[in-house]
Amino acid sequence: MLCLLAGFSGMANAQLTNKSPEQRAAHRTKALQKKLNLSQEQATTVQAAFLTQATRMDSLKNSPATDKKSKQLAARSIMLNTKKKIVAVLNDEQKQKFVAWEKARKERQKGKQMRKDTQEG
Repeated sequence: MLCLLAGFSGMANAQLTNKSPEQRAAHRTKALQKKLNLSQEQATTVQAAFLTQATRMDSLKNSPATDKKSKQLAARSIMLNTKKKIVAVLNDEQKQKFVAWEKARKERQKGKQMRKDTQEG
């Protein structure tokens, strides 16, 4: 579960780090809309979830008083909450595609991390 949302963040962060929360939410929604063939109503709900996530993550990143571990836990909570909101609006077929996509992203992330570790070590 976390890897998918971390994947959302990882994928988008490289390209979207200087974008506003609204731009990041729109970008992520467009990607899911294409992948899962979302209806307009679903896309609206998904975009709202991504906007909330992006805004909360920005707030978390900019909070100087929180230690690293607390920020990681808070980020995980934000991402899981977003995933729950998204899954809640999907039909059964979309959920299956979402889970398969999530699994593929997790494997790609593992591969990237292994290559990174190999290069550093």
